[in-house]
Amino acid sequence: MKKLVFLLFSAFLLSSCSHTILNLSTAKREVANYYENGEYDREMNEIINSTINKLEGMKFSPNSAAVFDIDETVLNNYPEIKRVGFGSVDKMWDEWTLSAKAKAIPQTKKLYDYLVKRGVKIFFITGRDQRFYEATIKNLKEEGFNRIDTLICRKPGDFKSASQYKAFHRKELVNMGADIIINVGDQWSDSEGGNSGLVVKLPDYLYLID
Repeated sequence: MKKLVFLLFSAFLLSSCSHTILNLSTAKREVANYYENGEYDREMNEIINSTINKLEGMKFSPNSAAVFDIDETVLNNYPEIKRVGFGSVDKMWDEWTLSAKAKAIPQTKKLYDYLVKRGVKIFFITGRDQRFYEATIKNLKEEGFNRIDTLICRKPGDFKSASQYKAFHRKELVNMGADIIINVGDQWSDSEGGNSGLVVKLPDYLYLID
């Protein structure tokens, strides 16, 4: 089970020359305003359009591959996270994941479609448990992510940190011949540890994964 540590936009904000702790209700409103009033979409559009521009100047090979995280990278869990009050309840999160109802993030889908059109292999590495494998495949395909060359979920007994876990599997893919040209995720731990290619860090003010 991936460990979620919810930010609620920020535990501390700089006020004048001192740090002031936000009231929890205020923090929740700040998060909701960011996601619902256009700022999130603006930031996402800027990042994805800039990324595609960078890729236009790159040469791809038959072994070129892209690595995507899933939650808050290609699939949007914000409505569910907001529904539970920006908290984390394992049972409710499991039920949500098994429902396979998360919607695609359109900006990342645009990047995905661009890469598929260019013939790039698509690898998904997620911190979701292996027991969510089938539900994840279903959710991805229902949202138009039909090219899935590999989906890697966390196996039982794998207690690596998120960065170690993802770096381990990227190295495995490279050892099998993949040329990872781009790595897309909402956490810095999605790309740490090498074999990442062009790192694309997407905004996420809902949680941190170390």
